[in-house]
Amino acid sequence: MVVSAADAGSAQAPHLVINGWFWGRADTGSGQYLYGLLRHLPRALPGWRLTLVLPPAADAEPEPDLPPGVEGVRTGLPVYARGARLIKLAWEQQIFSQMCARLSADVAFVPYWGSPLRSPCPTVVTIHDLIPLLLEDYATKPTARAYTWLVSRSARRAAAILAVSRSARDDIVRHLAIPPERVHITYEGLGWPHAPVEDEVERETLRRKYALPRRYLFYLGGFDPRKNVPLLLQSYGRARELAPDLPPLVVAGRLPAAGQDWFTDPRPLLRELGLEGSVRLLGFVPNADKPGLYSMADLFIFPSRYEGFGLPVLEAMACGTPALVSDSSSLPEVVGHTLRPVPVNDVEALAQGILAALADPPPPQTLLAQAARFDWESAAHRTATAIQSVYRTVPPTFKRPSHARTP
Repeated sequence: MVVSAADAGSAQAPHLVINGWFWGRADTGSGQYLYGLLRHLPRALPGWRLTLVLPPAADAEPEPDLPPGVEGVRTGLPVYARGARLIKLAWEQQIFSQMCARLSADVAFVPYWGSPLRSPCPTVVTIHDLIPLLLEDYATKPTARAYTWLVSRSARRAAAILAVSRSARDDIVRHLAIPPERVHITYEGLGWPHAPVEDEVERETLRRKYALPRRYLFYLGGFDPRKNVPLLLQSYGRARELAPDLPPLVVAGRLPAAGQDWFTDPRPLLRELGLEGSVRLLGFVPNADKPGLYSMADLFIFPSRYEGFGLPVLEAMACGTPALVSDSSSLPEVVGHTLRPVPVNDVEALAQGILAALADPPPPQTLLAQAARFDWESAAHRTATAIQSVYRTVPPTFKRPSHARTP
């Protein structure tokens, strides 16, 4: 149930107030993360009160269904907030902090890199990755650089930081100069249920829908520079030179619109490489179709040069399909010992890795066991441990709110 800020009461239980900016936005990684976590966090924090603070709803937007044990509170925006960037900034730096004070929060939780610079209570913030800080072709505009500076500074003031991989933790410690003991590794889980699809009727339906070959290699992801799509296509072309009977490559993901030059449009590359007859572009695919697409593939290829976690890799393994990744950032953590990662940005290494993986794939049970190591229940318990630790050691700069009054 969602109530107004004026109707929200208080209780003697410790109170966790959560930034709900991304709630209901399943098209974003932060939205999937928040949904997965909140399904299990109330059970991981017995005796706590959890409140999700939500921005104003659009006129036609239905009230969201919240998980049991989570209360929702709607609030407004300041009159000066105009434009998407300023609205989000006002929400993070002013409105959410004000709501934490009004709701007498014991701990504030921001499930993405956007914690307030000033907070009335200790803050726990999740930093999924440091892409805007570490990759030079991202956050190039002055406004983006200023925002990265702001959230970097606010993260240093947080009582605890959650990282979704060991690699992300190391980046946070190194580049934000935050003591390691304040950074907790929680990992992630599947944003949408994934399991091997073995029903032949369902498989055949997908084959007809997408005009798929019986055997294929698979990529599903974005087309921004770090995803390394040009390298993927070049390496696939090289692998075909070495093995002309190589199965076709199927590429899924929303293709860049005309004029979006920053993104990689694979179509001209395919013409340049002479691969138009060997690579199938699916465009956007809905979540419901993804498990079947993963399950029917011989190999999933994901040569990204930087990932905070790498959810598509986990999805592929959860469907029993081996995932070949680059040896960068968090990707080796996710695949474990299932397939040896290949050197990042190396066309020949990736081509050889494709052929080696097809010649000697790991057994499906090994892939399923590795995927099972990452689940939201475990992530919620690790998150709860960090929150409880912050609550037990409230810094002297924060005065614990009184729960005797109603905000």
